[in-house]
Amino acid sequence: MRRHPCPFPCAPRDRACAGHPCIQGDAAITTDSTTDVNQQVIDEYRATRGRLSGPFAKARLLLLTTTGARTGLPRTTPLGYLNDEGGRVFVIASAGGSPRHPAWYRNLLAHPRVTVENGPFTFTADAEVLEGQERDRVFARAVEADRGWGAYQEQSGRTLPVVALNPVDGGPTGAPDAGDFLVAVHDAFRRELELVRDEVAATGTAALGAQLRINCLMLCQGLQHHHSQEDEGVFPAVAAARPDLAPVVERLSAEHARVAELLAALRERVSGGGTDTAAVLADVDRLTADLLAHLDYEERELVPLLNAGIEGPAGEGERPRPRTERVRATDREREEVRALMTGGALSGAALPESARTAALLQDTGGVPCDWVDADGAGLGAGAVLYAHGGGFEFEHPDAERVIAHRLSLAAGRPALRAGYRLAPAHPFPAAVEDVAAVYRSLVAQGVPPGRIVLAGESAGGTLVLSTLLVLKEAGDPLPAGAVAVSPLTDFAAEGGSRVRNEGRDLVPAGLMDHIGPGYLNGAPADAAPQSPLYGDLAGLPPLLLAAGEDELLLDDSVRFAEAAAEQGVRVALDLYEGMPHVPHMPVLADEPRLKTAEAFLDRLAAWVRGLEGGQGG
Repeated sequence: MRRHPCPFPCAPRDRACAGHPCIQGDAAITTDSTTDVNQQVIDEYRATRGRLSGPFAKARLLLLTTTGARTGLPRTTPLGYLNDEGGRVFVIASAGGSPRHPAWYRNLLAHPRVTVENGPFTFTADAEVLEGQERDRVFARAVEADRGWGAYQEQSGRTLPVVALNPVDGGPTGAPDAGDFLVAVHDAFRRELELVRDEVAATGTAALGAQLRINCLMLCQGLQHHHSQEDEGVFPAVAAARPDLAPVVERLSAEHARVAELLAALRERVSGGGTDTAAVLADVDRLTADLLAHLDYEERELVPLLNAGIEGPAGEGERPRPRTERVRATDREREEVRALMTGGALSGAALPESARTAALLQDTGGVPCDWVDADGAGLGAGAVLYAHGGGFEFEHPDAERVIAHRLSLAAGRPALRAGYRLAPAHPFPAAVEDVAAVYRSLVAQGVPPGRIVLAGESAGGTLVLSTLLVLKEAGDPLPAGAVAVSPLTDFAAEGGSRVRNEGRDLVPAGLMDHIGPGYLNGAPADAAPQSPLYGDLAGLPPLLLAAGEDELLLDDSVRFAEAAAEQGVRVALDLYEGMPHVPHMPVLADEPRLKTAEAFLDRLAAWVRGLEGGQGG
């Protein structure tokens, strides 16, 4: 098979890779250097929210993350795509003309639920392989738009599968501030304008093809929807919050009306089936000139205001949201984390000889505890109260002391591992009572609450959040902040990520059916403090939540973070891309630790410094 000079396997064509619809990091890519280039494309795509440079600057690309059919690991692939008027997008399993189907296609046959990144948005979708006349019609449309697809099919000797990606749910990529998200959406429209104009200009005197007509109509539909949302939501909120900006809102509304006229003219011309390409190009040029000026003016006037936060009348406008950061990872890093967590490599973790383990306080509220002081800071710096994971039923003291050491090192203060009572022999509320008792003993012996940080993972994360609610209800002084990694916050939850991520996480879904009854012992699943999501969260201290994007309990962290933020709590939410339950667990490994572990420890250290500076994340 002939190889194109581009690192990606492309069919020979005049325009080489610039604008080629099929950029595939799949089975047709075989060399390490090509895989590295594939990752570079993914990294640049995410860093720029879809605006690539170099040979791929004119390509319509999305990132498709599938679940490995054999490995169960997430796999991300840059793919060319086709727009569709019905809200779907189409991808074609060409594998660059290879006789074999690409790996991503085999993956989605086994696991049809996929994740799609298209720049400003990330959404889950259900993959559907088209058949019969529908498949042939879409493929013919693709070939009409770019003959390379036909060359791929002829070269491969197989019928290239066409896959429809049907969106299920999603939202802004990385949950940026409102103003920054507006810029990202605007940039997506700017890029689409460029692509459509280039495509129209490239047709010369030929009639517009079916796919190009759809691209034009989708641009019109997207802009109309975006402007309608602004007219009904953002602009009234701005006018209510800042009456002095009434002239700005009036101008933006007038410009919306002008753009609507241009969109209507373009839509009518494209829908009419005419062949006057020059007239279509003139329409696109007029739209481009007016729209770009409008977008620039809107960003200049509104982005600072939106990033600062606005509220309209009667609570309208943007609701408070947690400050969310997505911690990226390569396929190799995700594989390393999973191998480390499943291969037993973490079971032999040991404290370094420099760790200080002498008891700093004798009274720990009647609960057996272990002190670990990483750098000898002493209690003058405060303390980390650490509640371990283990499904409320198990403990691994040696490994947990190592985690306590890592927490102590990052937070710059001693850590106290709480050996709380375990279910099912001691069900709820025994463990919560124990963690609260340890905290109260620290305060009673002179450790300032404002220097104490609660921390825990999995079941321990749940106990940390439950303890905060118990302390608040009792009127106790609250700690400086709390860290919860992969907590279970809603025992009543049955759907969402617990269904969506089944098979992606290292935790079997059936385990949830065991943990709840054993811990609750008849206590209601939809009540606090056992399910912290249902508590009165107002007044809680700053929170740092972390979760793996592939874990069953992802939504437990996301929903709790959103609920806390809505009730006025300062919340930082870190989502680890493609990672399973307790993604920070590689902190147990000896040096050199994995990037994921370093990211968590660096983030924790920065967050604690933010507490001391009054920022809380």
